[in-house]
Amino acid sequence: MRTLGFAGKSCAAVALACAATLLMPATPASAEDWDRSCYKISAPYKGISEIIGAASKTSSKCRDATISLLRHRWYGWEEMDWTPLESGSKIAYWKCTGSGTYTYKTVVGVDSNLATYESAERRLTC
Repeated sequence: MRTLGFAGKSCAAVALACAATLLMPATPASAEDWDRSCYKISAPYKGISEIIGAASKTSSKCRDATISLLRHRWYGWEEMDWTPLESGSKIAYWKCTGSGTYTYKTVVGVDSNLATYESAERRLTC
């Protein structure tokens, strides 16, 4: 069998090595950038006529992220609102329309959701 490619490796071996490199998730600059303690996440709560989920970064060294407010339905979790978390505190909220009691949670997604951190779930009524 004749081998082609780099340093006597077969084409298939080179292709597999390249694919594995491309599929590896990005690693953060340091472990603390991705640490759960970088983000303070509040369980959702009810305002006057909205459901609010809040989060903040605890340090400027923490990576930017997104905050999502999710509602549980019979088919799974539904994203009600999201906002970027770049500095300070941010909120995601959903204006209550209609009625009903649902379970909500706040989720912080880091690096395109390679790391996700969730708040406690809370049942709230509109």
